[in-house]
Amino acid sequence: MRVANPKNETVFQNIPLDWGDFDAKQLEALKVEGDLQWSYLLGKEEEEELIKDPDRLDLLSGRARDGFLVQVGKTTEARKEILEDFQSSFVLVMIGVLGVGVAGGALLARRSLRPVRELAEVMRSIRRTGRMDARVPTRQTGDEVDEMAEQFNALLNTIESLVTRMRSALDDIAHELRTPMTRMRGAAEMALRSNSDAETYRQALADCLEETEQALTTLNALMDVAEAEAGAMKLNREDVDLAALIRGVVGLYEDVAEEKGLALETTVPERLVLRADPRRLRQAVANLLDNAIKYTPRGGRIEIAIAQEQQLARISVKDTGVGIAAEELPRIWSRLYRGEAGHSQRGLGLGLSLVRAIVLAHKGSVDARSQSGQGSEFTIRLPLTVPE
Repeated sequence: MRVANPKNETVFQNIPLDWGDFDAKQLEALKVEGDLQWSYLLGKEEEEELIKDPDRLDLLSGRARDGFLVQVGKTTEARKEILEDFQSSFVLVMIGVLGVGVAGGALLARRSLRPVRELAEVMRSIRRTGRMDARVPTRQTGDEVDEMAEQFNALLNTIESLVTRMRSALDDIAHELRTPMTRMRGAAEMALRSNSDAETYRQALADCLEETEQALTTLNALMDVAEAEAGAMKLNREDVDLAALIRGVVGLYEDVAEEKGLALETTVPERLVLRADPRRLRQAVANLLDNAIKYTPRGGRIEIAIAQEQQLARISVKDTGVGIAAEELPRIWSRLYRGEAGHSQRGLGLGLSLVRAIVLAHKGSVDARSQSGQGSEFTIRLPLTVPE
């Protein structure tokens, strides 16, 4: 603390002993303008060494009314010590925070990337073993990584289903082609081993052609069913008058039904139009009508009717034939399945499976109701407009 007269001559001065580094004579040379003024003094060592952050004496100077000058000063040493302690603590805290952040970030990154590693492991497993039953675990978190795992599992389900159907189709093809191939070989071998005339050779060739035709029919039907079940059946959709289509199919079978003594009854409206593949739809209805004629005894009746149910077209084929046993009804749509009554009839066992495949390709449905000995009724429902 210092008090000076108006000429800035020291009247009273009190400087602590440990402030000897500051030259008090500098205060007499200090110019004070105004009533209050902040200023500072540097120590002798700080002035000589040009220290970046030196200790200094902060001063507040003020004039009294009589012109005397009062100065109060305080060294910055204590403040520097506090700031240095704070700086050291801040550095330590930041090192700790940085360490925790790095460790936590590594843990979160590892946890977040776990589904990606599991996905890669499943892909390696499938590639290594060829098995399609492996799946990526999902956690139901709803985030993007979990959605990716769900989509990948859905893709695996689709691929597995396609592979399973392909293998099943190949097994069916191998099974069904074995019989006609064996018959063709037998007919050819018998003709070659015997000293037969031209008529015998001609008959052998005819048998081979018949078996070849059956094999091609089987192969085409199996391929149609496999394509439809895999969702790959190509449909050439156009506006189809369902009433005219049904009349055309019934016209093809009228002679066959008349020869067997069956009554064909048709109930159709004047016109009912829907978007469909006419060739495929004709094939499905023809298969149902062909089955009804096969399994209905002489004197029976077959009813074919179509009607509109809201936004659906309903096609029903009802007969008074031998019917289907209750235990066989769920299996009639399977490929190459032939029920007890079917063993007495010539066929491939592909008719109903092909009907179902065609209807499903049109985004429709088909069902059957039957009792053994009391006839059957098959119903197809198709959307009148193409579903999105």
